[in-house]
Amino acid sequence: MSVYPDFTSYGYQIIAELGRNREGGRITWKAKNVKTQETVVIKQFCFAIVGSSWSGYKAYEQEIAVLQKLHHPGIPQYLDSLETENGFCLVQEYIAAESLNNFRQLTVPEVKQIALKILDILIYLQQQNQPILHRDIKPENILIAKSLDIYLIDFGFASLGIKEVSASSVFKGTPGFIAPEQMNRSTLASDNYSLGVTLVCLLSDKDIGEIYAQTSEDEPYQLPLKSILPDLETPFISWLKKMVETKVSKRFPNAIAAKNSLIELDSVIAVDGIVPAIDFQLAALTRPRIVTGTAIIFALSAIATCGVDLAYSRTELSSTAVAIALLAGVAIGIAQSGAVAIASWDPEAQLQAVVLNIIIPIILVSASSLIWGLGEAIDICATIAITEVALFSYYWWQIPSQKSNVFKASIWLGAIASGIALSIKVI
Repeated sequence: MSVYPDFTSYGYQIIAELGRNREGGRITWKAKNVKTQETVVIKQFCFAIVGSSWSGYKAYEQEIAVLQKLHHPGIPQYLDSLETENGFCLVQEYIAAESLNNFRQLTVPEVKQIALKILDILIYLQQQNQPILHRDIKPENILIAKSLDIYLIDFGFASLGIKEVSASSVFKGTPGFIAPEQMNRSTLASDNYSLGVTLVCLLSDKDIGEIYAQTSEDEPYQLPLKSILPDLETPFISWLKKMVETKVSKRFPNAIAAKNSLIELDSVIAVDGIVPAIDFQLAALTRPRIVTGTAIIFALSAIATCGVDLAYSRTELSSTAVAIALLAGVAIGIAQSGAVAIASWDPEAQLQAVVLNIIIPIILVSASSLIWGLGEAIDICATIAITEVALFSYYWWQIPSQKSNVFKASIWLGAIASGIALSIKVI
């Protein structure tokens, strides 16, 4: 017969032991509130257990500080905290679910569904006044119910805001799941990496040791996804690859960008709720972003061609005028790429990014007209139009598609060619 600690003086009765971390002196209990009979989880940190450390206690303090701020259905609610004779306890809402690493083998659609639900939780965390980074996402820290409801737990390594990592906390997180940059400074993209590795574990039905045994010594963090998941569809492989990129600049910058990309990945035509089995190439054209992007590239190409013709026929293309126009094009490229970066990092700043995209060209053209004259302003307008075609083509190309790049390129080049042909006919 098991002997459980007596917490009745604190208002709780222990029902069962849920887990134990001997190294950290942490025990997780299933209990009930004596007054309300509500089932709860008590996470106990025991100073008396050999091997426990002050860092473990600090982790619990950090977890309480984070959990008190959060109210999300995918995060077990903080209820109470206790100081006992031999330790410290955190009381949370009990969830009738099991750890993701103990769950049955999941199908690819189920893994995608789980990914979207975890990304929803990460979006909520990242949109707090001080963005919250979990920093220890792994199958053990994700609970799953039979209904596939998902819950993110264990915020002991979480951080409030993005900050440099101190020497004493460099190794916070679980090796194999933590992003390379997390050794020095976590970013909003760091949790994406951990989630990506978690999804690879689920899809391959392998533990983290088996997965990293297949990496090369030269690039230990770069997962060879095609060899690990040889049967997975290429678009989903590409999405996962962008989740687990070793370089932050190549990874999805935050959870909302990763979620939007995954949604785009699966937005195919459905008839009466059934996705057609036929891989119909024109289905890609029904996606709003593809349609809108193609139309904009077509229009920009027409405008750019007209602008070049106007600049050539109405102005004197001196070396000075051309240099000024080229510098204006570079300025536009930098400004608008920066605006896109701002919008991707902070979804609430999308309106400001759009305004920035509009205002900068207007200021450049107006200033050049006043300083140099109408001819240079026309040259700059033509350069801006060409720059816009290049920039928009680049970002349009980043839109995820289940279709081949050859098909996508044909649409893209066709839109540019059609725009040029139309403008030549009008001219």
